Amino acid sequence: MKNKLHLFLWIATFFCSTFLADVLFAQQSNCQYCHSNESGLWGSSKHANTQTDVANELAANWAGQAPDSVISGSQAEDCLSCHAPRAVTMKGGMTETQAMGYYFSTVNGKFTASTGAINTSDWPHVTCESCHNPPANHPTSGRPALGAYNSKTLSYDAVQTTNELCGQCHGNLKFVGTDHRIYNAWKMSRHGHKGQADLAGELAASHTGQTPDQVIAGEDCIACHAPTSVNLKGGMTEAQALGNFFSTSNGTFTSSTATADTLNWPNVSCITCHDPHNPNAISYFNSTTKTYTVMNSSNELCGQCHGNLRFQGTDHLSYNIDSGSGGKGIPDVHSMNAQCVDCHMYKTLIDGTNSKNYKGHSWSVFIKEPDGSVVSSCTKCHATMTADSSMIYVTKWKTEFQNLDSVANAKVTAAQNMLTGSKDSTKIKSLQDAIYNMTYAEKDESHGVHNHLYSSLLLNSAIDKANNIITGVDINDSSKPLVFGLSQNYPNPFNPTTKINFTIPRTGNVTLKVYDILGKEVAVLVNGFVNSGKYSVNFKNAEALSSGIYFYRLKEGNLTQVRKMVLLK
Repeated sequence: MKNKLHLFLWIATFFCSTFLADVLFAQQSNCQYCHSNESGLWGSSKHANTQTDVANELAANWAGQAPDSVISGSQAEDCLSCHAPRAVTMKGGMTETQAMGYYFSTVNGKFTASTGAINTSDWPHVTCESCHNPPANHPTSGRPALGAYNSKTLSYDAVQTTNELCGQCHGNLKFVGTDHRIYNAWKMSRHGHKGQADLAGELAASHTGQTPDQVIAGEDCIACHAPTSVNLKGGMTEAQALGNFFSTSNGTFTSSTATADTLNWPNVSCITCHDPHNPNAISYFNSTTKTYTVMNSSNELCGQCHGNLRFQGTDHLSYNIDSGSGGKGIPDVHSMNAQCVDCHMYKTLIDGTNSKNYKGHSWSVFIKEPDGSVVSSCTKCHATMTADSSMIYVTKWKTEFQNLDSVANAKVTAAQNMLTGSKDSTKIKSLQDAIYNMTYAEKDESHGVHNHLYSSLLLNSAIDKANNIITGVDINDSSKPLVFGLSQNYPNPFNPTTKINFTIPRTGNVTLKVYDILGKEVAVLVNGFVNSGKYSVNFKNAEALSSGIYFYRLKEGNLTQVRKMVLLK
């Protein structure tokens, strides 16, 4: 009786374990036993939910076609190869054509408009072993290598980097004619090229005589320029990665420091912003802790490196300028309620266009389409604009910023020279604020395009403060000599009329215009030749405008000032 019970338990255990193993293999092999965290993340990701997408594609575009037409016909679209490459290994092995017929319903051997997913418990999705090639001695000692499982050859295609792995299906590395071209767009962007050469130049110019450890302790360039490099070669510290990818002499960087091991340099890789086991979530890879942090927004992700969210002392402050705060003695001016990705990850739903195929991963505001035309992300919010008119605005803003920045630098330099050896704490503080605002505007690195009005306020403030030091009087002091200046409107808030005072030190062509929060011109108060002097104008055309924030800008030659006012009805 005891032996029979043991035999029964052995048989039951064998069948249960075989069934469980089969189901687990169908979903994600047996990796979850040792990699439960990664397995759990994978289970809720897009990589673990691919069969429905394929079924919908077959029903929409392949009705009347047989499975072999989908896999190898004249218009073939080998969806198995990316959506479930390990499907061919199930049930003792199948061809891709057989797998298509096994996993998706047909009528008389052909797909129909009602085609749906079948045998779903066997469908493996993009399983662990689609991207990881486990050796025969795994898990006892052998580590899996990166590899793209090839459903035609039933073997792994070797890849050098995770970027190349992602590019098999999210780019044209496997299928030249694919319309999934995120990898290709990434390669064109600064995230995908030039990063190593730029960093080598920075090390040679500014870190000669320093060791990799000293550079990382002071300016952790790996953290933003190639954070996932610490995962290579079995794992490295940030300092070790810096020493691996850039040449040194006796352990220190020199003026001749150059790139090294360029083949493995990952740039800002796909897995910097996408946890490969949880690609749905916007995540940031921290090269110090070698862990991912899920971000609350795309702006928060961008702000880690293009702002001071990760490093307070960084000189990359686009995120901060966009937020429109942090200046000394000027009001906050928020941007147009746009996220970074609204302008820099523009994508449409028009088939065949790069603006769709790239899915924003060129990060370019202007995108060249296959037919040679150019589209702009500006048109997403400004329907009346074209790519050409968008470029005119961008060029105009850059030119205005450059001119204003030149004036600010000249004025601040003159103020610095005047205060050499001075102990006047008030003027020294004013100079410090002027330098801060001018430098803050320059650290945006968009040359005035990001939050143009706020950048103008920062530079105008620097000019005002420097002028105050040079002339010895405040810009609003009525006894001072004529200095280019724009006063705050009064009353403010206002309804429906407000007065604006301004001063012109020289005769010239002057404009005074009013803009809404989106930068659209809503009124022209002055436009013509004006003699030097002090002026007041009334803004009387506010009746048709809605309540909100408006900006008014005074311009004469290379001089520009901008201030904010509020219409409150």
